[in-house]
Amino acid sequence: MTKLPKVQLIYFKLRALAEAPQMMMHYANVPYTYEMAWDFYGKPWPEAKPEVAFGQLPVLVVDGHTHIWQSGAITRYVATLTGTMPNDPLLAAQVDSVFDSTQELFPPLNPTVNVTAGDVHEQRKQTFLDSFPATLKNFARQLERTEDGPFFFGAKPYYCDFSAYHHFSLAQMLKANILDPHASVLNFMAAVESLPGVSEYLASRPELIDVGTGPKLVINGVAEPTGIKAGS
Repeated sequence: MTKLPKVQLIYFKLRALAEAPQMMMHYANVPYTYEMAWDFYGKPWPEAKPEVAFGQLPVLVVDGHTHIWQSGAITRYVATLTGTMPNDPLLAAQVDSVFDSTQELFPPLNPTVNVTAGDVHEQRKQTFLDSFPATLKNFARQLERTEDGPFFFGAKPYYCDFSAYHHFSLAQMLKANILDPHASVLNFMAAVESLPGVSEYLASRPELIDVGTGPKLVINGVAEPTGIKAGS
């Protein structure tokens, strides 16, 4: 049996780019640590940023020395550790196509849920709600092409499924019934939520509250403003 590497996931107080990798590692029982940027680098993020590859997070640190940046690269590497990367190159390309489509949801969705408030939030929320139904229809169509679902490519989840779940769940925070027009999407969400390890992770991760007014994550019982700064 291949020994698993030591894995450290470095990010912020956000429910965003680190969610899919964490869900995958819980699903496959791969140990890892989640570390806030200021704790890992030992200084506020603005001071650490110039020292970080391309000045951005998340970063995955493997065995204490290899740093992987870009959320897509991180997710694909984690897929090799978690059995969620297809062996067949053609299937892998299809999985990557769905994954890239989910990544396109990041700009209008993750910041809107995680950090905006007031009028800015309402404007961005409405822009997203206006455009998402057509996008969701495309995802539903892809799910419905697979007869032996409930995931995008059958009965087995791949890394694209975890990214899709994350983004769809954020969309539900903006409008609770937004997925309801598509039974295939609702079945998909339920299937991901019932995966071993994933259900426990979803139940135990910090709760995201006050979306639209002053987003916070409840960490160890303390509601802390989301973002890139330590403390509350």
